[in-house]
Amino acid sequence: MADVLVLGGGFGGLAAAHELRRRLPSDDTVTVIAARDTFFVGFAKLWELSGLRPLADGTRSLSALDQHGIRFVHADITAIDAGARSVGTSAGAFTADAMVIALGAGYQQKHTALLGEHAHNLYDATALPGIRADLDALTSGTLLVSILGAPYLCPPAPFEAALLLDEWLRANGRRDQVDVVVSTPQPLTLPVAGPDASHFLAERLTERGVTVLTEHPVESVDHAAGLARFSDDRSREFQLMLGVPAAAPLPVVAASDVASESGWIKPDRSMFATSADRVYAVGDCTMVPTATAQLPKAGVFAEAEGLVAAANVAADLHGGERESFDGYGYCFLELPGQRVAKVEGDFYAEPKPDVALTPPDEAAFTAKQQWERERLAAWLG
Repeated sequence: MADVLVLGGGFGGLAAAHELRRRLPSDDTVTVIAARDTFFVGFAKLWELSGLRPLADGTRSLSALDQHGIRFVHADITAIDAGARSVGTSAGAFTADAMVIALGAGYQQKHTALLGEHAHNLYDATALPGIRADLDALTSGTLLVSILGAPYLCPPAPFEAALLLDEWLRANGRRDQVDVVVSTPQPLTLPVAGPDASHFLAERLTERGVTVLTEHPVESVDHAAGLARFSDDRSREFQLMLGVPAAAPLPVVAASDVASESGWIKPDRSMFATSADRVYAVGDCTMVPTATAQLPKAGVFAEAEGLVAAANVAADLHGGERESFDGYGYCFLELPGQRVAKVEGDFYAEPKPDVALTPPDEAAFTAKQQWERERLAAWLG
């Protein structure tokens, strides 16, 4: 009998846990340890802000894992000793025969320090009530969506937020009085997807009257004056700012014996094995290089990586074929009118990722909704 630990209850962790349960003998145990006891798909936060659906409707309890034969432990992870395949938690210590680290990422402190009154973390679900209150009060001025650094989670999301809130403002008769502005420190809207997808997105934003400020890193925010200051003495007033902090490795990950000097785990990019025997790492806690950058920190990729890691854990414990990740993936890009495009292709291709953007349509939006429903039902139904 073997025991396997999965650290984290996000996309990578849930995909890995269910694939492990499918592949392993029934007397092997699979345990998921996570600090949060619920799961939701990240883009569901934008659906709440844009009035499509409350976040609660797409939220599920991780306690449902038990009915799938997967033990769930709701606890903070305080230490990781990958060499010993053991972890310290607020619920005690755990040791296993194999381990998958899928703990996600946090935010760079220098960026969260920029946030404050009327300047919220767009990605923080607990900030949604405050964002909603400020949106309801926004009748004139500027809505500023500002990417504060890179890499950041879910690359299309800030631009989707600008477009969906533009649509919401129009529906509420306020768009003529409110400017919508997006700023990014990067030279393109979506560098990870390449120039074609970036230009397509920039054109869609411009069509809606959304101002796009590239190469505009935020240096400081004056909350009393409602002013974002960029480099080179540039600035922009705002009534509401939605900030996107750069991702940062969680302290417990950075302190682990499989972390690189940067604090990220850098597993083998095909099988997601770490330097520790029978320990794998997937999802946002990793830094996986591509020809020009790194794999996007997005749920689709974390899920694919989790499936590969689980297959290789099963092979470690009981033999059988190993699997590898081929670099293929995609990101949804949601546009007004409930239309969705996809940036899809081979992110491992040389000399640059071979990705293309599929034209947006309403059928793809329906497929995106179904994509969410299938995972909620399969993992936590």
